[in-house]
Amino acid sequence: MSPLSFRKSVFFSFLYLLVSSFIFSGSFSFQVVSSSRASSLSHQLHAQLTGVSALNDTSLVDVKGTDLGLIFAHQGHHFFVFGDTFGFGSGFASNWRSNTMAYSVDSDPSDGILLRGWITDPLSHNASELISSLKVDYLEMTCIPTTAFSYDDKMFIYYMSVKHWYETGGLWDCNNASIAVSIDNGKTFTKMANISWPGDGNFVQFGWAQPGSLLSSNEYLYLLATPAGRFKACYLCRVPFTAILNQFSYEYFSGLDPSGAPQWSSSFTAAHSIFPAPVGELSVMWNAYLQKWTVFYTDNVMLSINIRLADHLWGPWSKPYKIVDASEYPSLYGSFVHPDFVENNGERVYFIMSIFSVYNSFVMSVNLSSLKNITPTSSTGFSSLSILLFTGSGFSVAVLFFSRKSQRHRQP
Repeated sequence: MSPLSFRKSVFFSFLYLLVSSFIFSGSFSFQVVSSSRASSLSHQLHAQLTGVSALNDTSLVDVKGTDLGLIFAHQGHHFFVFGDTFGFGSGFASNWRSNTMAYSVDSDPSDGILLRGWITDPLSHNASELISSLKVDYLEMTCIPTTAFSYDDKMFIYYMSVKHWYETGGLWDCNNASIAVSIDNGKTFTKMANISWPGDGNFVQFGWAQPGSLLSSNEYLYLLATPAGRFKACYLCRVPFTAILNQFSYEYFSGLDPSGAPQWSSSFTAAHSIFPAPVGELSVMWNAYLQKWTVFYTDNVMLSINIRLADHLWGPWSKPYKIVDASEYPSLYGSFVHPDFVENNGERVYFIMSIFSVYNSFVMSVNLSSLKNITPTSSTGFSSLSILLFTGSGFSVAVLFFSRKSQRHRQP
Protein backbone atom coordinates (compact mmCIF):
# COMPACT_ATOMS: atom_id res chain seq x y z
CA MET A 1 0.00 0.00 0.00
CA SER A 2 1.53 3.32 -1.04
CA PRO A 3 1.38 6.32 1.32
CA LEU A 4 -1.02 8.05 -1.11
CA SER A 5 -3.34 5.04 -1.27
CA PHE A 6 -3.22 4.76 2.49
CA ARG A 7 -4.24 8.40 2.96
CA LYS A 8 -7.02 8.05 0.38
CA SER A 9 -8.45 4.95 2.05
CA VAL A 10 -8.53 6.72 5.42
CA PHE A 11 -10.11 9.86 3.93
CA PHE A 12 -12.88 7.98 2.14
CA SER A 13 -13.54 5.82 5.19
CA PHE A 14 -14.20 8.96 7.23
CA LEU A 15 -16.22 10.53 4.39
CA TYR A 16 -18.52 7.54 4.21
CA LEU A 17 -18.83 7.56 7.97
CA LEU A 18 -20.03 11.14 7.97
CA VAL A 19 -22.55 10.48 5.19
CA SER A 20 -23.86 7.34 6.85
CA SER A 21 -24.30 9.17 10.14
CA PHE A 22 -27.13 11.16 8.57
CA ILE A 23 -28.84 8.09 7.14
CA PHE A 24 -29.10 5.58 9.96
CA SER A 25 -30.61 5.65 13.40
CA GLY A 26 -30.12 3.40 16.41
CA SER A 27 -26.47 4.29 16.74
CA PHE A 28 -24.13 5.32 19.47
CA SER A 29 -21.22 7.70 19.14
CA PHE A 30 -17.70 7.69 20.40
CA GLN A 31 -14.71 9.90 19.78
CA VAL A 32 -11.72 8.68 17.86
CA VAL A 33 -8.42 10.33 18.68
CA SER A 34 -5.74 9.73 16.10
CA SER A 35 -2.13 10.59 15.42
CA SER A 36 -2.77 10.94 11.70
CA ARG A 37 -1.08 14.31 11.16
CA ALA A 38 2.13 13.49 12.96
CA SER A 39 5.18 11.96 11.33
CA SER A 40 6.35 8.63 12.66
CA LEU A 41 8.91 8.33 15.42
CA SER A 42 12.27 6.92 14.35
CA HIS A 43 11.88 3.15 14.18
CA GLN A 44 13.55 0.06 12.77
CA LEU A 45 12.71 -3.53 11.84
CA HIS A 46 15.47 -5.80 13.16
CA ALA A 47 14.44 -9.37 12.33
CA GLN A 48 11.59 -11.80 11.89
CA LEU A 49 10.91 -13.69 15.12
CA THR A 50 8.77 -16.61 13.89
CA GLY A 51 8.05 -18.45 10.65
CA VAL A 52 9.96 -19.66 7.61
CA SER A 53 12.18 -16.58 7.17
CA ALA A 54 12.95 -16.08 10.87
CA LEU A 55 16.28 -16.44 12.67
CA ASN A 56 14.72 -19.41 14.44
CA ASP A 57 13.88 -22.63 12.60
CA THR A 58 10.32 -22.90 13.82
CA SER A 59 9.59 -25.77 11.42
CA LEU A 60 11.12 -28.04 14.07
CA VAL A 61 8.08 -27.37 16.28
CA ASP A 62 5.58 -27.07 13.39
CA VAL A 63 5.14 -23.31 13.60
CA LYS A 64 4.67 -21.88 10.13
CA GLY A 65 2.58 -18.91 11.16
CA THR A 66 1.67 -17.22 14.42
CA ASP A 67 1.17 -13.74 15.86
CA LEU A 68 1.47 -11.57 18.98
CA GLY A 69 4.48 -12.29 21.23
CA LEU A 70 3.70 -11.14 24.78
CA ILE A 71 6.95 -11.00 26.75
CA PHE A 72 7.55 -11.87 30.39
CA ALA A 73 10.55 -12.95 32.47
CA HIS A 74 10.54 -16.18 34.47
CA GLN A 75 13.43 -17.94 36.20
CA GLY A 76 16.20 -16.48 34.06
CA HIS A 77 14.40 -16.79 30.72
CA HIS A 78 12.24 -14.49 28.66
CA PHE A 79 9.05 -16.16 27.49
CA PHE A 80 7.14 -15.16 24.36
CA VAL A 81 3.43 -16.00 24.27
CA PHE A 82 1.90 -16.22 20.82
CA GLY A 83 -1.68 -16.31 19.57
CA ASP A 84 -3.32 -18.61 17.02
CA THR A 85 -0.56 -20.82 15.63
CA PHE A 86 -0.58 -22.93 12.45
CA GLY A 87 1.68 -25.65 11.10
CA PHE A 88 3.18 -26.70 7.78
CA GLY A 89 0.39 -29.01 6.60
CA SER A 90 -2.04 -28.22 3.81
CA GLY A 91 -4.55 -25.44 4.37
CA PHE A 92 -4.42 -22.26 6.44
CA ALA A 93 -5.54 -23.96 9.66
CA SER A 94 -3.15 -26.91 9.68
CA ASN A 95 -2.34 -28.08 13.23
CA TRP A 96 -4.22 -25.13 14.72
CA ARG A 97 -3.25 -24.25 18.27
CA SER A 98 -4.94 -21.27 19.91
CA ASN A 99 -1.74 -20.21 21.64
CA THR A 100 1.88 -21.32 21.99
CA MET A 101 4.96 -20.21 23.94
CA ALA A 102 8.70 -20.01 23.28
CA TYR A 103 11.59 -18.97 25.52
CA SER A 104 14.95 -17.28 25.09
CA VAL A 105 18.09 -16.20 26.92
CA ASP A 106 19.06 -13.73 24.20
CA SER A 107 19.52 -10.34 25.86
CA ASP A 108 20.48 -8.38 22.72
CA PRO A 109 17.49 -7.89 20.41
CA SER A 110 19.34 -5.50 18.09
CA ASP A 111 20.17 -8.37 15.73
CA GLY A 112 16.94 -10.25 16.38
CA ILE A 113 15.96 -12.59 19.18
CA LEU A 114 17.15 -16.19 19.15
CA LEU A 115 14.59 -18.53 20.66
CA ARG A 116 16.19 -21.33 22.66
CA GLY A 117 13.11 -23.53 22.68
CA TRP A 118 9.34 -23.92 22.88
CA ILE A 119 6.88 -25.49 25.25
CA THR A 120 6.23 -28.70 23.32
CA ASP A 121 4.01 -31.74 23.28
CA PRO A 122 5.98 -34.69 24.74
CA LEU A 123 4.82 -37.04 21.97
CA SER A 124 4.85 -34.94 18.79
CA HIS A 125 7.55 -32.51 19.99
CA ASN A 126 5.57 -29.75 18.26
CA ALA A 127 4.77 -26.48 20.01
CA SER A 128 1.86 -27.29 22.28
CA GLU A 129 -1.33 -25.40 23.01
CA LEU A 130 -1.21 -23.75 26.43
CA ILE A 131 -4.87 -22.80 26.90
CA SER A 132 -7.37 -25.05 25.17
CA SER A 133 -10.36 -23.88 23.12
CA LEU A 134 -13.34 -25.55 21.47
CA LYS A 135 -12.54 -24.11 18.01
CA VAL A 136 -16.25 -23.95 17.15
CA ASP A 137 -17.48 -20.74 15.51
CA TYR A 138 -20.18 -18.85 17.44
CA LEU A 139 -19.48 -21.06 20.47
CA GLU A 140 -15.77 -20.68 21.25
CA MET A 141 -13.55 -20.06 18.27
CA THR A 142 -10.27 -19.66 20.17
CA CYS A 143 -8.61 -18.43 23.38
CA ILE A 144 -6.15 -15.58 22.85
CA PRO A 145 -3.57 -14.43 25.44
CA THR A 146 -3.62 -10.70 26.14
CA THR A 147 -1.00 -10.26 28.89
CA ALA A 148 1.32 -12.49 30.89
CA PHE A 149 3.69 -12.27 33.86
CA SER A 150 5.48 -14.32 36.50
CA TYR A 151 4.89 -13.98 40.23
CA ASP A 152 5.71 -16.29 43.14
CA ASP A 153 7.23 -18.86 40.73
CA LYS A 154 3.94 -19.12 38.87
CA MET A 155 3.04 -18.04 35.34
CA PHE A 156 -0.15 -16.04 34.84
CA ILE A 157 -1.77 -15.54 31.44
CA TYR A 158 -4.84 -13.34 31.04
CA TYR A 159 -6.79 -14.47 27.98
CA MET A 160 -10.03 -13.83 26.10
CA SER A 161 -12.40 -16.53 24.89
CA VAL A 162 -13.34 -15.45 21.37
CA LYS A 163 -16.82 -16.43 20.22
CA HIS A 164 -16.62 -15.18 16.65
CA TRP A 165 -14.21 -13.29 14.37
CA TYR A 166 -15.86 -10.91 11.92
CA GLU A 167 -14.54 -10.57 8.37
CA THR A 168 -14.09 -6.89 9.11
CA GLY A 169 -10.69 -6.42 10.71
CA GLY A 170 -10.60 -5.43 14.36
CA LEU A 171 -14.07 -6.71 15.27
CA TRP A 172 -14.80 -9.84 17.26
CA ASP A 173 -17.19 -11.09 19.94
CA CYS A 174 -16.00 -12.66 23.17
CA ASN A 175 -17.58 -15.00 25.68
CA ASN A 176 -15.47 -13.79 28.58
CA ALA A 177 -11.97 -13.03 29.83
CA SER A 178 -10.18 -15.08 32.46
CA ILE A 179 -6.78 -16.19 33.78
CA ALA A 180 -4.78 -19.38 33.26
CA VAL A 181 -2.01 -20.35 35.70
CA SER A 182 1.01 -22.64 35.42
CA ILE A 183 2.89 -24.00 38.42
CA ASP A 184 5.28 -26.15 36.34
CA ASN A 185 7.13 -23.51 34.31
CA GLY A 186 4.64 -23.49 31.46
CA LYS A 187 4.30 -27.20 30.76
CA THR A 188 0.63 -27.09 31.72
CA PHE A 189 -1.84 -24.27 32.36
CA THR A 190 -5.05 -24.44 34.37
CA LYS A 191 -7.99 -22.19 33.59
CA MET A 192 -9.35 -20.38 36.65
CA ALA A 193 -13.05 -21.25 36.44
CA ASN A 194 -13.85 -18.90 39.35
CA ILE A 195 -12.67 -15.84 37.39
CA SER A 196 -14.67 -14.40 34.51
CA TRP A 197 -15.12 -10.90 33.13
CA PRO A 198 -18.07 -10.66 30.70
CA GLY A 199 -17.21 -10.66 27.01
CA ASP A 200 -19.33 -7.58 26.33
CA GLY A 201 -17.75 -5.54 29.13
CA ASN A 202 -14.83 -3.13 29.24
CA PHE A 203 -12.33 -5.56 30.80
CA VAL A 204 -11.63 -8.20 28.16
CA GLN A 205 -8.11 -7.54 26.85
CA PHE A 206 -5.65 -6.79 29.64
CA GLY A 207 -2.15 -5.34 29.65
CA TRP A 208 -0.30 -5.35 32.95
CA ALA A 209 1.66 -2.25 33.89
CA GLN A 210 5.26 -3.46 34.01
CA PRO A 211 7.07 -1.43 36.69
CA GLY A 212 10.62 -2.20 35.62
CA SER A 213 11.63 -3.38 39.10
CA LEU A 214 11.22 -6.43 41.29
CA LEU A 215 7.76 -6.92 42.74
CA SER A 216 6.88 -7.31 46.40
CA SER A 217 3.82 -8.96 47.90
CA ASN A 218 2.50 -5.70 49.37
CA GLU A 219 2.20 -4.02 45.98
CA TYR A 220 -0.72 -3.76 43.59
CA LEU A 221 -0.84 -5.26 40.16
CA TYR A 222 -2.19 -2.58 37.80
CA LEU A 223 -3.78 -3.55 34.50
CA LEU A 224 -4.98 -1.47 31.60
CA ALA A 225 -7.82 -3.07 29.66
CA THR A 226 -10.09 -2.69 26.66
CA PRO A 227 -13.31 -4.33 25.48
CA ALA A 228 -13.28 -6.95 22.71
CA GLY A 229 -12.01 -5.68 19.36
CA ARG A 230 -9.89 -2.63 18.56
CA PHE A 231 -12.38 0.22 18.50
CA LYS A 232 -13.12 1.09 22.12
CA ALA A 233 -11.49 3.13 24.89
CA CYS A 234 -8.95 2.08 27.53
CA TYR A 235 -9.73 1.39 31.21
CA LEU A 236 -7.74 0.66 34.39
CA CYS A 237 -8.01 -1.73 37.32
CA ARG A 238 -5.79 -3.00 40.12
CA VAL A 239 -5.53 -5.92 42.54
CA PRO A 240 -3.07 -6.84 45.33
CA PHE A 241 -0.51 -9.34 44.06
CA THR A 242 -1.53 -11.64 46.89
CA ALA A 243 -5.12 -11.70 45.58
CA ILE A 244 -4.68 -12.02 41.81
CA LEU A 245 -6.94 -15.07 41.70
CA ASN A 246 -9.69 -13.49 43.81
CA GLN A 247 -11.86 -11.54 41.40
CA PHE A 248 -13.68 -9.82 44.26
CA SER A 249 -10.39 -8.12 45.20
CA TYR A 250 -10.12 -6.24 41.90
CA GLU A 251 -10.75 -2.50 41.99
CA TYR A 252 -11.66 -0.39 38.98
CA PHE A 253 -10.63 3.22 38.37
CA SER A 254 -13.79 5.31 38.65
CA GLY A 255 -12.49 8.85 38.28
CA LEU A 256 -10.71 11.47 40.37
CA ASP A 257 -11.88 12.98 43.63
CA PRO A 258 -11.93 16.81 44.10
CA SER A 259 -8.27 16.75 45.17
CA GLY A 260 -7.23 14.90 42.01
CA ALA A 261 -6.63 11.55 43.73
CA PRO A 262 -7.81 8.38 41.96
CA GLN A 263 -11.00 6.72 43.12
CA TRP A 264 -11.56 2.97 42.95
CA SER A 265 -14.76 0.96 42.77
CA SER A 266 -15.42 -2.73 43.40
CA SER A 267 -17.71 -2.74 40.34
CA PHE A 268 -16.24 -2.93 36.84
CA THR A 269 -19.38 -1.25 35.50
CA ALA A 270 -18.40 1.93 37.38
CA ALA A 271 -15.06 2.22 35.58
CA HIS A 272 -14.11 5.43 33.77
CA SER A 273 -11.99 5.35 30.64
CA ILE A 274 -8.45 6.73 30.94
CA PHE A 275 -8.01 7.59 27.26
CA PRO A 276 -10.31 7.34 24.24
CA ALA A 277 -10.83 4.96 21.36
CA PRO A 278 -9.58 3.33 19.24
CA VAL A 279 -7.31 1.05 21.27
CA GLY A 280 -6.19 -2.49 20.44
CA GLU A 281 -3.50 -4.94 21.63
CA LEU A 282 -1.96 -2.76 24.31
CA SER A 283 1.31 -3.21 26.19
CA VAL A 284 2.34 -1.07 29.16
CA MET A 285 5.58 -0.33 31.00
CA TRP A 286 7.40 2.30 33.02
CA ASN A 287 10.12 3.98 30.97
CA ALA A 288 13.06 5.07 33.13
CA TYR A 289 14.55 7.25 30.38
CA LEU A 290 11.36 9.27 29.98
CA GLN A 291 10.34 8.90 33.64
CA LYS A 292 6.86 8.19 32.33
CA TRP A 293 4.41 5.35 31.95
CA THR A 294 4.16 4.31 28.32
CA VAL A 295 1.43 2.40 26.53
CA PHE A 296 1.98 0.92 23.07
CA TYR A 297 -1.16 -0.03 21.13
CA THR A 298 -2.81 -0.55 17.76
CA ASP A 299 -4.92 2.25 16.25
CA ASN A 300 -7.18 0.34 13.86
CA VAL A 301 -8.72 3.50 12.38
CA MET A 302 -5.46 5.11 11.26
CA LEU A 303 -3.85 1.65 10.86
CA SER A 304 -0.88 2.51 13.02
CA ILE A 305 0.99 1.55 16.15
CA ASN A 306 1.02 4.41 18.64
CA ILE A 307 2.50 5.32 22.00
CA ARG A 308 1.10 7.54 24.77
CA LEU A 309 2.82 8.84 27.92
CA ALA A 310 1.59 9.56 31.44
CA ASP A 311 2.93 10.38 34.89
CA HIS A 312 0.21 8.24 36.45
CA LEU A 313 -1.60 5.22 35.07
CA TRP A 314 -4.95 6.97 35.51
CA GLY A 315 -3.70 9.90 33.45
CA PRO A 316 -3.78 12.37 32.07
CA TRP A 317 -2.34 10.54 29.08
CA SER A 318 -0.58 12.41 26.30
CA LYS A 319 -1.85 12.59 22.76
CA PRO A 320 -0.93 9.55 20.65
CA TYR A 321 2.44 9.55 18.89
CA LYS A 322 2.69 7.39 15.80
CA ILE A 323 5.49 4.83 15.70
CA VAL A 324 4.74 3.10 12.40
CA ASP A 325 1.73 2.65 10.12
CA ALA A 326 0.32 0.48 7.35
CA SER A 327 1.79 2.63 4.60
CA GLU A 328 5.09 0.97 5.55
CA TYR A 329 3.89 -2.39 6.88
CA PRO A 330 0.39 -3.20 5.58
CA SER A 331 -1.71 -5.30 8.00
CA LEU A 332 0.45 -4.49 11.04
CA TYR A 333 -0.84 -4.87 14.60
CA GLY A 334 0.44 -5.52 18.12
CA SER A 335 3.41 -3.92 19.87
CA PHE A 336 4.50 -5.89 22.93
CA VAL A 337 7.27 -4.50 25.14
CA HIS A 338 9.29 -5.54 28.18
CA PRO A 339 11.57 -3.41 30.44
CA ASP A 340 14.53 -5.73 29.75
CA PHE A 341 14.47 -5.05 26.02
CA VAL A 342 15.56 -1.41 25.95
CA GLU A 343 18.71 0.64 25.37
CA ASN A 344 19.86 3.59 27.50
CA ASN A 345 17.16 2.96 30.13
CA GLY A 346 14.46 3.18 27.48
CA GLU A 347 15.63 5.77 24.97
CA ARG A 348 15.25 2.93 22.47
CA VAL A 349 12.51 0.39 23.14
CA TYR A 350 12.20 -2.94 21.35
CA PHE A 351 8.77 -4.39 20.67
CA ILE A 352 7.20 -7.39 18.97
CA MET A 353 4.93 -6.49 16.06
CA SER A 354 2.71 -8.79 13.98
CA ILE A 355 2.10 -8.54 10.23
CA PHE A 356 -1.03 -10.38 9.16
CA SER A 357 -0.15 -10.65 5.46
CA VAL A 358 2.72 -13.01 6.35
CA TYR A 359 1.09 -14.02 9.64
CA ASN A 360 4.18 -13.87 11.82
CA SER A 361 5.86 -11.70 14.45
CA PHE A 362 8.81 -9.35 14.05
CA VAL A 363 11.34 -7.60 16.30
CA MET A 364 11.03 -3.82 15.98
CA SER A 365 12.40 -0.84 17.90
CA VAL A 366 11.58 2.83 18.33
CA ASN A 367 13.73 5.76 19.44
CA LEU A 368 11.88 7.86 22.02
CA SER A 369 14.42 10.68 22.46
CA SER A 370 12.07 13.17 20.78
CA LEU A 371 9.54 12.56 23.59
CA LYS A 372 12.02 13.28 26.39
CA ASN A 373 10.48 16.56 27.53
CA ILE A 374 6.83 15.83 26.82
CA THR A 375 4.36 16.91 29.51
CA PRO A 376 1.27 14.70 29.23
CA THR A 377 -2.08 16.46 29.01
CA SER A 378 -5.46 15.01 28.22
CA SER A 379 -6.51 17.61 25.67
CA THR A 380 -3.52 19.14 23.87
CA GLY A 381 -2.68 18.22 20.31
CA PHE A 382 -5.51 15.81 19.61
CA SER A 383 -6.71 15.46 16.05
CA SER A 384 -10.17 14.11 16.73
CA LEU A 385 -13.32 13.22 14.86
CA SER A 386 -16.62 12.13 16.34
CA ILE A 387 -17.88 9.15 14.37
CA LEU A 388 -20.86 6.86 14.60
CA LEU A 389 -20.72 3.10 14.93
CA PHE A 390 -24.03 1.51 14.08
CA THR A 391 -25.44 -1.49 15.85
CA GLY A 392 -27.54 -3.98 13.99
CA SER A 393 -26.58 -2.61 10.57
CA GLY A 394 -24.25 -4.71 8.47
CA PHE A 395 -24.15 -1.95 5.84
CA SER A 396 -22.79 0.73 8.12
CA VAL A 397 -20.13 -1.56 9.58
CA ALA A 398 -19.05 -2.45 6.06
CA VAL A 399 -18.82 1.27 5.22
CA LEU A 400 -16.67 1.97 8.27
CA PHE A 401 -14.07 -0.58 7.29
CA PHE A 402 -14.59 -1.05 3.58
CA SER A 403 -10.90 -0.63 2.74
CA ARG A 404 -9.98 -3.62 4.96
CA LYS A 405 -12.78 -6.00 3.92
CA SER A 406 -10.72 -8.50 1.96
CA GLN A 407 -8.69 -9.95 4.85
CA ARG A 408 -9.51 -12.82 7.17
CA HIS A 409 -9.32 -13.98 10.77
CA ARG A 410 -7.44 -11.66 13.19
CA GLN A 411 -6.58 -9.12 10.56
CA PRO A 412 -6.13 -5.52 11.63
